[in-house]
Amino acid sequence: MNTNALRAYFRAKGGEVGGFAYRARMHCPFGELEPSLTVTEQNLPGRVRYILRSNILDVAELERLRREAVPSSDKNATAEDTAPQLAEQPANIDPP
Repeated sequence: MNTNALRAYFRAKGGEVGGFAYRARMHCPFGELEPSLTVTEQNLPGRVRYILRSNILDVAELERLRREAVPSSDKNATAEDTAPQLAEQPANIDPP
């Protein structure tokens, strides 16, 4: 249950820091991962907070779950990698 709660949390947060209104986005995937458990939308973030603060899972496991849930959080990607994509887009300029 702990790992699935964190999977749902990381998917809902999508790599963002802070953020609002992630409870509903987190509750639906958790229900799919753990259909046999009944956890309220309000209770689930509290459980996740408890798991994170109590260090129930080690740092390596947390990072693995985060990478699994948010594959776009690749640390090797830089702004330089995305800059050429932006430069290649043609500008829409109307002729005079």
